Amino acid sequence: MSKHDHHLTLTIPFETARQTEIAYNAISPDPQLKPDEFTQVLSITEACDPGDQSIPSRIILVAEFEAASERVLRVGVNGFLDSLGVVIGCLKDLDL
Repeated sequence: MSKHDHHLTLTIPFETARQTEIAYNAISPDPQLKPDEFTQVLSITEACDPGDQSIPSRIILVAEFEAASERVLRVGVNGFLDSLGVVIGCLKDLDL
């Protein structure tokens, strides 16, 4: 990434790896309307507590954003969060 001046990274934990994968698959197909002004990269990674090996690792969704301006970053991240809210609502409604 790193072609724009404004950056934000969100890590979103889910209860299960399946929920993480569902969220990733539901959100990632959306194309960026202005890739020259805003980029979004989603990935799935494993997070663990390095200080306590007894705590199981979790699979988390990582969303990285870059934008040409603060306004574009805010609008893009708000759109992502709206989509994420819909996915989380569906996961709860479907008991997944």
